[in-house]
Amino acid sequence: MSKPETLITDYQHELIEDHHSFGSGRYGLRVMLPMDISPAFPYLNSILDDTIYDHENSILIGFSNRKRYAFRPHEIQLGMVADPSDVSGIIEEVVDLVNKVWSDKDNIEPSYTERKIPPVFEIYKMLPRTNCKECGYPTCLAFAADLRSGIVKPEACVKLSEPEYREARDKIISLFTPD
Repeated sequence: MSKPETLITDYQHELIEDHHSFGSGRYGLRVMLPMDISPAFPYLNSILDDTIYDHENSILIGFSNRKRYAFRPHEIQLGMVADPSDVSGIIEEVVDLVNKVWSDKDNIEPSYTERKIPPVFEIYKMLPRTNCKECGYPTCLAFAADLRSGIVKPEACVKLSEPEYREARDKIISLFTPD
């Protein structure tokens, strides 16, 4: 029996304190890869929950085990790491996921179904643009950037829950909801 094909064989990582609210205990995780993992994206798109996939730009955002991942050719990002001591396990989990999917790709129907989201500035224009900081971000533009990357959910914008922003909220949520 042949050895399973491994895609991720090496990586570096950095734990980043949430630059929007230092001291909050919120962290993001970035795993930098020397190899291009984008050939695995159509297979991951098939098995992950609630994906946003842009094949042309090689970006895949999806959920697995209640974690939201943003995959790019040479990078995997994960937001909201609660406990820095969990980093090794989190990295092992996502690396194992990618490698397992890649080694089993002959048994997975690849999905090229795309759901594109607009650029950051277009998302920003849909937000209340009050820079109220209630979401933990210093500006609505910073919030829009992490919203597009899948690091934060639309519900984190407190103002969007107000009746006057209902239409904007519904439009933004529809961008991040599977058809």
